[in-house]
Amino acid sequence: MKIAALENNILAIVAGTFAASIAAEDIEPQFHALTHFPDRRAKAELAGLAERLNHFGVYIVELWYKACEPIPEAEIEAFARRHVDLTRRYWAAEGRCRNWFITGPARFPVARNEKRMRISDARRADLKAHEAMARKSAKRKAFPHGTDDEPIRSGDPAALQRIMTRIEETALSIDRMKAANAIIRRMEKDLATEEDMIAAVAANTGLSPEAAARGIKLAPWQSRRGFTTTNSRAELRRLQQRLATLARMKERGNQSQEVETGAGAVEIKENADIARIQLIFPGKPDDPTRRVLKANGFRWSPSQGAWQRHLNEAGRYAAQRVLKTISGANTA
Repeated sequence: MKIAALENNILAIVAGTFAASIAAEDIEPQFHALTHFPDRRAKAELAGLAERLNHFGVYIVELWYKACEPIPEAEIEAFARRHVDLTRRYWAAEGRCRNWFITGPARFPVARNEKRMRISDARRADLKAHEAMARKSAKRKAFPHGTDDEPIRSGDPAALQRIMTRIEETALSIDRMKAANAIIRRMEKDLATEEDMIAAVAANTGLSPEAAARGIKLAPWQSRRGFTTTNSRAELRRLQQRLATLARMKERGNQSQEVETGAGAVEIKENADIARIQLIFPGKPDDPTRRVLKANGFRWSPSQGAWQRHLNEAGRYAAQRVLKTISGANTA
C-alpha cells in the first residue's frame, strides 16, 4: 500500500481521511544552519518520511493478509497522522540547532547548542519508537494470541491443542535423530562415505539431505558424528509439564472471591479463559496502591477493567502479598 508519493519535491500523503502535502522549499529554511545544501537535506527528509510511511503500509497489508482479515484503514491513518506530527516536531527541533562551522568561529553559545542537539536527538528517537510501537500494536491486533512461530500463550483458546501438537512434533524429531544416529554408527563401522551416510539417513528417517548433512559432516571442532537430543528432550519435558499445568488450570475454571481492604472490597478473580489472575478494585486505586501493584507485577488492563498478571502460583502469591500490603498500609 502506497501512502506517500514524492514528486517534484512535494510530498503528498493520503491515508484514509488524513491528507497532507509538504513541499521541500517549505521545510528548507529549517536546515540553513546545519548544512551548506539545505535543499538536499529537505529532499532527503521528505524521502525518508515517505519511505517510513510506505514501509508501514506494506507491513500492515502483509500482516493482515496473513491474518485473513480486512486491512485496517483506521490503523494506517492513525499511524500516518501521528508520524507526520512527530516528524514535524523533529524538524522544528533540528531547525534550532547549529552546525560546528557556526558554533566554532562565531563564538556561539556551545552549551546551548548541545542542549538543542540533545532535544533533536530525542525527537529523532521518538520517530523510531513510534514506528516500532505501531508495528507491535498492529501485530497484536492481527494476531491477539501470537503467530505460529512465537511462544504459545496460555490465554490462547487453542493453547492445549497447540502444545500437544508441538509435543508430537518434538517427540517425532527425537525419534528421527535417534534413528539417524543408529544408521550413522552402523555405516561408520562399514567405512561408508559421508555422501552415502547422508543418502541413507535422508531415505530412512524423513530428514532432508541438508538436515542429515548437519549431523554427518564434521565441523573443525567436532570429533564425533551424530545428532544430540539433549535440548530436544529438555524441551519435550518442559512442554509436557506446561501441558499438565495448563490442563489443571482449565479444569479448575474461573474462580472469584472478595476481600475487604482499606481500599474497599477487592475482587480476586482467577480468569482461566485468558490465563490471568485479576484484582478488581471498586474505584481507581491511590498512588501508593498502584505502586504496590506494579512492584508485584500487576499491570492495568483497560479491556478487562482489572489489574492483572499471569495466572500461576507466583501470581496467586503476588495477589495475596498485594492485599496484605495495602490492608496493612491502610490500617496503619
